[in-house]
Amino acid sequence: MLEKSLASVSDWRSHRVVIGALAEHLDGLGGRGALNKAFGDAVEIVTFDEQTAGPAETVAEILLRAEVQGPIFIKDCDSWFVPHEDVFSDCVCYADLRQTGEVRNIAAKSFLHLNENSLLLGIIEKNVSSNYISVGGYGFHDAQIFIASYQRLIASNHDGEPFVSHVILDAIRQGNVFRGINTDGYVDVGTLEAWNRFRENLGLYLVDLDGVVLRNAGQFMPPLWDDPDQALPRNVETLKKLIESGAQIIFVTARPERYREKTEAFLRDLGLTWHAAVFGVNHAARTLINDHASSNPYPSAVAINLARNGDDLATMLPGVGKQ
Repeated sequence: MLEKSLASVSDWRSHRVVIGALAEHLDGLGGRGALNKAFGDAVEIVTFDEQTAGPAETVAEILLRAEVQGPIFIKDCDSWFVPHEDVFSDCVCYADLRQTGEVRNIAAKSFLHLNENSLLLGIIEKNVSSNYISVGGYGFHDAQIFIASYQRLIASNHDGEPFVSHVILDAIRQGNVFRGINTDGYVDVGTLEAWNRFRENLGLYLVDLDGVVLRNAGQFMPPLWDDPDQALPRNVETLKKLIESGAQIIFVTARPERYREKTEAFLRDLGLTWHAAVFGVNHAARTLINDHASSNPYPSAVAINLARNGDDLATMLPGVGKQ
């Protein structure tokens, strides 16, 4: 998750990266070792013994304790996206609901109000009031602006949980101008439901070719593997949706290896991509054996028995392509 979040800044490894995390997660649950193994010296870690009052306090503490100076980009760890512009400036990254795929739990988002030049007029927490939602990325041209606005916010006895949006609003009142930066590819995994949904989209599918993707053919009785292949078009479209959502496809077939070039060329013409294609497997019942645990919950393996040449795979996968 963190790796994908960092990738929202394409050249993130060329920047100083500071991460804040609870001590119980870092040391009690093995998080520190995992971070070191994943990123090495590419990230610095600020440890919190207790939870803060809210996101704004977390950011302020990270900036102060890590002595961060200059332009900053604040990034939530539970979302990722592709920004249209440089983010190391006074900005808020957003997604336009009219141009974005399914977004769940909309009422819990922050909503941006922008003028015709994409300048930020306001940002409102958890109140559906515009087509623009914050996607969890905030830029400041100087870290000191964030710290000063946060300290001013606390001195004013701010009610409730302090969000980064509250700090931005204070900075705007001080004369700073923030822009909205549009994004593509917004993915939100900020709830357990959203995370599980994302994981489901990354499933591995072992797919027989003959009778599932292509009309069944054989070696001795027509139609033959030597004949021109014929697609099952609805199943092909279903597989494309799976692939687009992040699924990994492994094709298996009883066709001998000598048919690989012909078969793969036809699959490419259909617009399909795949992780691997295994030729020459037994033409028999196939059994998938997989382990299950809390990190890969039961059932960790499922089976779909599709009638030969049944072009209705989508009915067996009602959640195809869900976000």
